[in-house]
Amino acid sequence: MGFIRAFAGGLTSSFANQWLEYMVPPANMTDHVAIAKAVPNKVAGSENNDGEENAGVISDGSKFLVPENTCLVVLENGAITAVIAEPGGYEYHAQNIPEAKSLFAKDGFFASTFGQSWNQFKFGGQPSNQQVAFYVNLRTMGGFPYGTQEPVPYLDANYNNLEMAVTSYGSYGIKIVDPVLFIKNFVPVDVVSGQGRSSFSLDVEDETNTKMLFDGFIGSFSNAMTKFCNGGKSYIDIKTDQDGFAGALNEVLEEKYQWGSKFGIQVCDVMVASVKRDEKSQADVDRFRTGVMMQGTVGTAYNQTQVAEGINAAGNNGGGAGIMGVGMGAGMMGMGFGTPAGVNPMPQAQPQQPQQPQQPAQPADPNAADGQTPAAE
Repeated sequence: MGFIRAFAGGLTSSFANQWLEYMVPPANMTDHVAIAKAVPNKVAGSENNDGEENAGVISDGSKFLVPENTCLVVLENGAITAVIAEPGGYEYHAQNIPEAKSLFAKDGFFASTFGQSWNQFKFGGQPSNQQVAFYVNLRTMGGFPYGTQEPVPYLDANYNNLEMAVTSYGSYGIKIVDPVLFIKNFVPVDVVSGQGRSSFSLDVEDETNTKMLFDGFIGSFSNAMTKFCNGGKSYIDIKTDQDGFAGALNEVLEEKYQWGSKFGIQVCDVMVASVKRDEKSQADVDRFRTGVMMQGTVGTAYNQTQVAEGINAAGNNGGGAGIMGVGMGAGMMGMGFGTPAGVNPMPQAQPQQPQQPQQPAQPADPNAADGQTPAAE
């Protein structure tokens, strides 16, 4: 059994005159509808009056129109028997057709993304007559809101990997990049069995379907910020380089949750409405900038600024105790914490040498005259 491609692209006028009835995606397959059963597109002269209970059921000679940004998948009790990923018109035939082999996923747009998953999950037996056709939505399903309730920490390579924290809110989109993995590992069983719901949506108002997506997005935000800022970009650049930040997010989502290799989905169209450092992070940044202005490097800027602040505080306090404390702090940096470039440690007091005991004075010789020492005997 298999499909034969009748034409590529959209429905032409010549085929429109021949195809009195063909299967298409349902009219409501927009926005967040991820997968839905195929429905007949009845035109004048059609005699098929099948109801909703037979939606998606195909038979020998069934015709299908595969529009742009959709994928046709044929299932039998959850087993995938065919995948068509290229736009065009197709005819299904029950007998073995050698020409149909190239239509099952290895050719076309998705050859590099789900060729391996098709080989892993494709149906290996002879399909029965009861098969159901689904359309998978390959458009971006956007408008998923996100927001960080608390500041999210990350390491900023622009400041010597100092830990910063930001708050942010905005929205993001989800895109299905591997329909086979999405159907096998994400879509509920009652849908893919063909016996339950006729569609499955990633509705932003349905917490059951979107909670996992939201948790994964927020759980990856911290590491994604670290990755994004590792190439010289600032945290504020996520508002303008949305593709770059989405790429960093997808790397982390794959590392932590296997979104791509397990579920066949990716994040895209990240719309950052606001991103802001917390007060502590901004104070640390100000210290670094002050240190750089003191002709230091980023690696020593923070220490330089700390010394400068200590000297200033000691001067405000007055007295020798404050100055002595600054000297002790500078000495500690020299011994254990590193002396910043351009800052000399306080000079250390030299230990005093112990005094030698004085020799007792010799008594005067009464025999000596005029201060002369008597001759030795």
